[in-house]
Formats: sequence, structure tokens, C-alpha cells
Amino acid sequence: MNALRKGLNIFYKAEEVLLGILIAAATAVLFANVVLRYGFAANTSWANELVRYIMIWITFIGMGLCFRRGIHVGIDLLMNYLSKKATKVVQVIVNLLSISFLLFLGLYGLELVLFSIDTGQITPSLEIGMFWVYVVIPLGCALSIFHICMFTGKILSGSDELSLNNYE
Repeated sequence: MNALRKGLNIFYKAEEVLLGILIAAATAVLFANVVLRYGFAANTSWANELVRYIMIWITFIGMGLCFRRGIHVGIDLLMNYLSKKATKVVQVIVNLLSISFLLFLGLYGLELVLFSIDTGQITPSLEIGMFWVYVVIPLGCALSIFHICMFTGKILSGSDELSLNNYE
């Protein structure tokens, strides 16, 4: 069990490091683009495109991290008035609905990846395969489903602590 926990902690840290690298890269590219555009009147058409694609990656990888930490926007007014048992039931139902939506989104994202590979779509400025942009959709959905399943397992195991960020 300790090895599993250690492996999960490494996985969680890698997820956070990847997000940090992506945010730093987007910041650096934007800064360089502003300096080049206004300081040297040089136009970099690829910079805006690269930052746009990095933001897509940040969004989908960050979605899983938000599920893990329990920081997605939610309405907990009803939950405050329910008993512990009813709260657990509602949370499991919400988690199952979330998983259903993420499966739907992930499968269509996978179709988009396969379509972009089959058609050979490339990005306009960077001229890289669009599948590199789209592959994060099923990946981010899978990460989110993993985190939701971990939390749901904690609920079903009878834990009294019902915070997503404490299942780690």
C-alpha cells in the first residue's frame, strides 16, 4: 500500500510540474512576443498560436488537478442541509454524472484526434500536427475520471472526510 501511495504522489507531483512548465512557457512566449513586437517591430505569427495551444493543454490538464483538489465551482447550499449519508449519496450521483460527461467528451476528443491524424491536419503557423493539440482532450478527461474515481472510492469506503483534496 505504501508503494501505491508513493507512486500516486509521484504522479500527482508530475501533474503539477507539467502545469507549472506549461504556464511558464506561455508566460515566456507572451513576454518575448511583446518585447519583439513593441521593442523591435518584429512580428511573430507563431507566438499567439503557440500560447493558444498551451492554454488548451493547461485547461485540460488543470481540469484533473481541480477535481483532485476539489476546487471546481460548485453549489453546496443543498449539501449544507443534508445528513452525512444523504450528502454521500448526492456526491456519488454527481460524481457518476461527471464521469458520464467526461467519458462522452473524452470519446469525442479521441475521435477528433483520430480524424486529425487521418486527414493530416497541421497548424497554420507552427506547422505541427493538430493531433498534438487535440490529444489533451481525452488525456485530460481520463485524468479527471481517475481523480473522481479516487474520490468516489473514498466516499464509498466510509470515510468521514468528504473533501476531494484529502483523498491523496
